[in-house]
Amino acid sequence: MKKKRCLAWTLMVALLLSGCQRSVQPKQEPIEEEVVEADQKVRFLAVGDNLIHGLIYASGAQPDGTYQFDSMYARTADTIAAADIAYINQETICGGTELGLQSYPTFNSPYEILDAVANAGFDWLSTSSNHSMDVGEQGIRNQLAHIETLGLTQTGTHGDESDAQTYRVMNKNGLRIGLLSYTYGLNGFVLPQGKEYLVDLIDEEKIQSDMEAIQAISDVQIVSMHWGEEYQFVPNEEQQQLAQLLSDLGADVIIGTHPHVLQPADILTGEAGNETLVWYSLGNFVSAQDVNDRMLGGMAQWTLVYHPQDASVSFEEVSFTPTVMYFDGTGSDVQVYPLSEYSDELGATHYIQGQDMSKQYFIDRAEEIMNDSVELIY
Repeated sequence: MKKKRCLAWTLMVALLLSGCQRSVQPKQEPIEEEVVEADQKVRFLAVGDNLIHGLIYASGAQPDGTYQFDSMYARTADTIAAADIAYINQETICGGTELGLQSYPTFNSPYEILDAVANAGFDWLSTSSNHSMDVGEQGIRNQLAHIETLGLTQTGTHGDESDAQTYRVMNKNGLRIGLLSYTYGLNGFVLPQGKEYLVDLIDEEKIQSDMEAIQAISDVQIVSMHWGEEYQFVPNEEQQQLAQLLSDLGADVIIGTHPHVLQPADILTGEAGNETLVWYSLGNFVSAQDVNDRMLGGMAQWTLVYHPQDASVSFEEVSFTPTVMYFDGTGSDVQVYPLSEYSDELGATHYIQGQDMSKQYFIDRAEEIMNDSVELIY
């Protein structure tokens, strides 16, 4: 019996020791899974020139001396407001009635134009154009002050040197979006000596410096360019050269304005292999010009996709919705129509007569001018 108990005890001890030895084996470190950051997407919308002629501000006049323009943008407001960021080029200065309202060739519009722009859902105004100095420095200061009360982001004009060195960066959906604006000139007006900061002019050295500075504080960069030749349906050599320069500097999107008619879109490739979406001209969004092609504008839309793994950008759902500016013979009914809502009946009552104002004309012109890089939505 003693021998059996000793044998059993020996076996038990051996098993216990064996278990202890297993428990002190080095643990394997868990395999770390690679964390892949999700792509970040922002939906953009952009329209062209907000060109406020006398007929337009007269149409918004109220009996009490104020103005109301919300109805002018009403048919496009839902589409505008649905974008994460919506852009408009404020072609003509809104310096307020105290400076005297003016129309072509030197403009000044009431503040209520800006109110209507905000109410329509726009977030970003470019304010550098050839009309920025039409009523002098005070016009710029008045407009800047009113834009600030509305909480909108503006680029292209500045009240002082410090503001000119403060770059605009909008934060949306976790993405930092750097914004810049430039104009080719000021219709012969000269910026006051020592106040060159008032308007951002196209200058290649300045553009390069600004791009380097804003890239340090933003993930993507969008540049508004007031450029080109009026009433020309294709970009000129200077536009193409500047667009390629911006692409080489890393700009992700370029929004072109000034020609007052549509020009095609394109995708450029920069020196680093990056892609740049270019809208060479979005035409007039609002105006009372008297030529049918200048009534054709539109809403450019695209989804910018930022890939944080390599800081690259791509584009989805790039489209263009044509619009037609309508004002009747009395100048009392003034509205921007999506082309899908425009009709031949409206064309027959348009202020512009003796030119083709049919719906089919505008469809054909949009298809002729724009190219296959964007989907046209009617």
